[in-house]
Amino acid sequence: MTTSPPLHLVAPAEPKPSPVEPLHPPLTERKGWRGRGADLCFITMRASGFIGSSYLMALGAPLVFFLAVSGGDGPSLFAHLANVADRFLAADHARQTQFLDEIKLVVIAAATLIAAWRLPRFLRNLERDLQGGKK
Repeated sequence: MTTSPPLHLVAPAEPKPSPVEPLHPPLTERKGWRGRGADLCFITMRASGFIGSSYLMALGAPLVFFLAVSGGDGPSLFAHLANVADRFLAADHARQTQFLDEIKLVVIAAATLIAAWRLPRFLRNLERDLQGGKK
């Protein structure tokens, strides 16, 4: 008794399905200039979002700090902010400039640390997306 091969229905106009298709194209496959341009645009858009969200996180850190200091109480939060604002306005111009320079340094340092902390995951996701992986 002979066994018949499994039944595969293929319409006459359709090509035969390949038994195993690779999930990713081979790394040696060369892309044209349009493919490289599309990849460059994709990388630029993803990197812009990454940098923007890192700076938004750094700018939100003072709010989280003041919320922690106030214990999550709204009137206490605004009392702390009013205290900082009153002291800033009462200071002379040189002290105000020095304070603003320190704030700039702290925000840039915080954004850099946040970006460095998030960078490995960003690169993994970017590589996966460029290879056509699933989300």
